[in-house]
Amino acid sequence: MALVPVFAVVCALLVLAGAFKLRDPRAAKQSLARSGLDLPAPAIRGLGAAEIVVGAVAVIRPTVLTAALVAVAYGVFCVFMARLLRADGSAGCGCFGGGSESIGVTHVILNAIACAVAALAAVAPPAGLGWIVTRAPLVSVSLILGIGAATFAIYSVFTLFQGAWRSFGAA
Repeated sequence: MALVPVFAVVCALLVLAGAFKLRDPRAAKQSLARSGLDLPAPAIRGLGAAEIVVGAVAVIRPTVLTAALVAVAYGVFCVFMARLLRADGSAGCGCFGGGSESIGVTHVILNAIACAVAALAAVAPPAGLGWIVTRAPLVSVSLILGIGAATFAIYSVFTLFQGAWRSFGAA
């Protein structure tokens, strides 16, 4: 059961990233172009919509297939981040719209960890969101708040850490 909230965070981040791409694909388009992949905005919006669907379905009803799809998505992100880092280390990742100023090894590591969590969920699918809401009210609320806080914290690492780390080193 310990995998339930961790997998929920991974899925929530996937949904959040998809929503940013669906709303405004420009940052993702620029990042893809910097790594040598030129996709039109509608295709990027389609990828964003796919991220939303995969993440939402996986968190609601985790199965071997849905968790494997989440693992594949994060595996692709991990490879893409490594490729982009090698091509242009000052580029933004485009994962969460224009919010991320630049990428770093942290992006690759976080995507690799998310991929590993999802792969583990594919091997042993955790319970879905229904399990959380059927717990005692205090437990349910605590889990939901914890998942939300962890999602925001990791989103912040993706979007703010690299710039903060660089400014710390410049001082």
